[in-house]
Amino acid sequence: MLTFKKLNKELDELVNFYVTNSWTFHASPTVSKTEIINRYHCGWYEEEKETYWIKENRKNIGLLIISDISDTIPLLFDIRLSNDARGKGYGEQAVKWAVNHVFTHSNEKIRIEAYTRHDNYAMRKVFSKCNFQKEGYLRKAWENADGSVEDSLVYAIIRTDWERGTKTAIKMNDVPF
Repeated sequence: MLTFKKLNKELDELVNFYVTNSWTFHASPTVSKTEIINRYHCGWYEEEKETYWIKENRKNIGLLIISDISDTIPLLFDIRLSNDARGKGYGEQAVKWAVNHVFTHSNEKIRIEAYTRHDNYAMRKVFSKCNFQKEGYLRKAWENADGSVEDSLVYAIIRTDWERGTKTAIKMNDVPF
């Protein structure tokens, strides 16, 4: 069973988490200690965000960042699991927790959306299992730190689907333009 604990002045743990793991499907697969420290001191993990440790048996196995927290639409999130925590169903648990957290703590939130690279099949599967609807395929929309550009997808869940436990089909191709 996973638990979620708000980030609270744990800079050393944050730095260690980022630099000891790799992030294949993020814009920067590796992140420097200096970059994390600078982000932390500039308020990057707090400004318009809520950042949580994903914990298993009191051990930090991941990080969940909910962005645009004060907006009604859109609400974005980033999940990073440690190398040894991947492939164990924790991503699905984290997404479900994030959705429940956002929708139960604010009646104003009507939608949560998230983006992932086209080749991040694990995350795409997680979104599908969590009733997120695939809403778009964005060509050359994911810029990587090395200058390369990838395609990405946008997924979303709306409050009414969350409340009903359903996934409403979208009308992407109802007309040819």
